[in-house]
Amino acid sequence: MTPTEAEEKGEELAPALVDAIQAKQPVFVMDHVAPEFVDEGGLDYFGVRSLVEAYAFRDEEVGARLESVSIQPAADGAQAVAARVSFALGQRLAEGAALPPSATTYSLDLVFERRGARWQAVRGRYRRE
Repeated sequence: MTPTEAEEKGEELAPALVDAIQAKQPVFVMDHVAPEFVDEGGLDYFGVRSLVEAYAFRDEEVGARLESVSIQPAADGAQAVAARVSFALGQRLAEGAALPPSATTYSLDLVFERRGARWQAVRGRYRRE
């Protein structure tokens, strides 16, 4: 899937973002985070950018896999996205393969709003499982 196709269809954005993390494409990821983003724990846009860049610029593989996703309409045309994403350092995560012991899975609840040609996360929360 190309970034253009992902931007045209909001429901394809979650898999495209996970692919971008694994492909170490921090610009694509950050293009989908609104500058005013703040999660319930106080993590803001700059904190997200620091995390994304820290993984993107590592010398080792970063595995990321979308385990599940649910998208529901939210107020004012926004989309509420609930996703489970697994991450592992040092290897890619293949679809359907068992997760390595080093993998960590997070539950993400994000609200995306359409901003021009892009969907951008404006608020959210995450929890390590």
